[in-house]
Amino acid sequence: MKRQVKGLDSSEALFVGIDLHKANWHVTIRTADVELFSGSIPGRWDVLRVLLQRYRGSTIQVVYEAGCFGFWLHDRLIEHGVDCMITPPSLIPQESGNRVKTDRKDSRKLAHLLAKGLLKRIFVPSKQECYHRQVVRRRRQLIGDRIRVQNRIKSELRFYGIDLLDPVGKWTKGFIENLGRFRFEDRFMQESFNRLLDQYRFLIEQISKQDALIHELSEKDLYRERVEILKSVPGIGTVAAMELLLELHDVARFRHADQLAAYVGLTPSQYSSADKVRMGRITKMGKHSLRAVLVQAAWQLIRKDKVMKEKYERIKIRSGGKRAIVAIARTLLLRVRRIWLDAVPYQLALSA
Repeated sequence: MKRQVKGLDSSEALFVGIDLHKANWHVTIRTADVELFSGSIPGRWDVLRVLLQRYRGSTIQVVYEAGCFGFWLHDRLIEHGVDCMITPPSLIPQESGNRVKTDRKDSRKLAHLLAKGLLKRIFVPSKQECYHRQVVRRRRQLIGDRIRVQNRIKSELRFYGIDLLDPVGKWTKGFIENLGRFRFEDRFMQESFNRLLDQYRFLIEQISKQDALIHELSEKDLYRERVEILKSVPGIGTVAAMELLLELHDVARFRHADQLAAYVGLTPSQYSSADKVRMGRITKMGKHSLRAVLVQAAWQLIRKDKVMKEKYERIKIRSGGKRAIVAIARTLLLRVRRIWLDAVPYQLALSA
């Protein structure tokens, strides 16, 4: 469906919603009151640029959903002089009872909500920040691959009733050597099992190389000083510090500490009705990887910070150990924000 309005006032603002897919993009262009165009185009920047050129002279704002297409289209639009917003799908207002979903409807909905000012904008990192962030994300991917291979090996041993006293957590070098010495009766099975072990050893080597790359990156002038400040926190080493820096980018963009906690997903959910208020578990919205880093650091923190240890014990008695350590992780995040902004090292036994 295409509709054009002749005699469009060049001073009138235009709002463009794009529903992105690999082969085709559905684009809707409208003013605050009138839809000018809605149609499918090949999924290429040059085609979109030609379409937008029809409306040159007008102020154009574009929106598309955050996802697997990243930020490259956003960067192209900004370079072209067009304001672009990337919106998180989870925060797009939904119509209750509407179960019809098409590319055209999604595109028109984005353009309409953009015109009404009802969409949220995500933070878009620079190209260099994206490149560097991928370094820590690649490490997490490799660790995930290692865990999957580790589980395959354990499943295979369990299937044949073989118990080699699997250690808890990361496998030791001695345990891997024991696996290498084990022999199945069948040669073909043994050769197949050796492929799994080779894959596991390869991933261990790749993770070690990625760790070295992260340490090298942390020595750059862009990160060195902040990494040293974050490493003053018990439980935060170079890798964890770089994860915090590269996933949060600039904590100054969070005007309040609660905004940062909500971004990471460490804010309790709340259910309120009339005079009843019930606080639930954390929302778990946002970045799972950062929550994992903070929880791991929190376990180390309560071993070295007396005040945090006392706070953990108080909450544990009332709500249990899991909620207690999450509460410590949230407190740790807010302290990380403070020392990051103030550029001062962490101090043990601060007032609770």
